Amino acid sequence: MTDKQRAKLQMMQATLRVLDEYADLYTGNAAFGKARQQLRDLVAELDPTADNQQGAARTATPGAVKKQTKRHLAQRAAEVAAALYAHADDTDNLNLNLQTDSDYSESQLSRSTDNDLLRIAKNIHERATILLPQLQDQDVTAAELDELAAALKAFKDELATPRVAAATGKAHTQSLAADLRQANALLRNRADKFMVRFQRNHPQFHTAYQSARQTINTAARKENAPNPAAPTV
Repeated sequence: MTDKQRAKLQMMQATLRVLDEYADLYTGNAAFGKARQQLRDLVAELDPTADNQQGAARTATPGAVKKQTKRHLAQRAAEVAAALYAHADDTDNLNLNLQTDSDYSESQLSRSTDNDLLRIAKNIHERATILLPQLQDQDVTAAELDELAAALKAFKDELATPRVAAATGKAHTQSLAADLRQANALLRNRADKFMVRFQRNHPQFHTAYQSARQTINTAARKENAPNPAAPTV
């Protein structure tokens, strides 16, 4: 939820409190009572919707988790690749070197694109699995290849997660915006019109309502606030 949206929600909550406080004044106006209940329902929906939207947005950001997963895959792939490269050189098997893309350091793999890293690590794992008996001379074990396979799967799953979460976050954002528009329309087209009849006979109620209806974006106010003047000497 943005600062502007949060300010609107706070305005609606303040307006609802005023309508609740002076409810006795319009008990005979069924349409006004219906509008107040609809506003209450929308405000109740907006709070959890905003929380879910924020949670989804956070999940959609790969951040440090993805970086750590990528680094882990690069480490495991580089370790096995080094053994493959040494084996290729020892056996003069240049074709093996090309097929496995084994001439990569950990830093090179870490800087590669996600798709390239997946492709290279997959090739390394496949070739090392085939050549495991020969690589055992370098103390390469099946457990190491299992670790590489697990790192591959974790990174592949990690890449899919932000796309799913981003779609979820977008849906929550759209729902939040729709609820805010509906609540704004209800206030503007009905509650504001109902209040005109109270301006002359119940000015205290009307003034309290008008005051609550003011949206105050405190974040924007802080950003636009002028810098304090330097003290005079």
